Amino acid sequence: MSYLQHWMFYPRAMSLRKVIFQVHLWCGMGAGIYVLLMSVTGSVLVYRNELYEAAARGADLEKSVPLGYRAVSTLLELHDDLLGGTTGRRINAAGAALVIILGLTGLAVWWPGISTWKRGLVVHRGVGWRRFVWDLHSMAGFWSSGFIVLFGLSGVYLANPEPFQDLADRLRPFVGTEGARIVDEALYWLAYLHFGRINGIGISCSGPGLCDWVIKLIWAGFGLAPTLMAVTGAIMWWNRIPRKMQRQGNRQITRLRGSTEGRRRDPVNS
Repeated sequence: MSYLQHWMFYPRAMSLRKVIFQVHLWCGMGAGIYVLLMSVTGSVLVYRNELYEAAARGADLEKSVPLGYRAVSTLLELHDDLLGGTTGRRINAAGAALVIILGLTGLAVWWPGISTWKRGLVVHRGVGWRRFVWDLHSMAGFWSSGFIVLFGLSGVYLANPEPFQDLADRLRPFVGTEGARIVDEALYWLAYLHFGRINGIGISCSGPGLCDWVIKLIWAGFGLAPTLMAVTGAIMWWNRIPRKMQRQGNRQITRLRGSTEGRRRDPVNS
């Protein structure tokens, strides 16, 4: 059986999968708080125009910058650069790269083999709460993996656009008489898709209405998927490591207590 066939049929027995799992685990632990912050703020900011409008309706005209405007602007700055300017953007680029790694390694860890892959598409009932958390993490990760990688890639680009533009110029050198280049359009799409502005990529969905409402709901919902992944991942980590260590410690304490009580009851042999 070839390496690829082994991966297709028996991935969980392969050492490569174990390495990928460890990468996924520790990247998740290292980026957990960051993922939560970006996920929640990003989903809220899908509705930033509505939030600005709501702030304008309750604005105090005597103040130059209403409190609501400042709150939304601060939230936007927090999401863009962690309130840290250039340094914050660099941290954002690194964090977004970790999100990409989490998305790709998560897919590799999710793959159970060609004979049982459909089991990972849904959450099963009557399997106990630990297995339920695992199924929820796996299912949410699979269905949201495309959005997670998109958010990560576009996040890296928006936080650090110069390398992307340099790469685009190398792939397609700019000619003075040339119109829009396909590489420029790709970067344009990447930025607009990060915010769910599908109008910018040629899909007509302008103004308030069902189309706009549905798109924003989809982007906000999938934007919260990393939050669900972080929470369920933390629960699984707790069950896997600290909880087991706590149980082992409790068993050792119980054995020590039993040994001490035995010596007290048998003073001749103590």
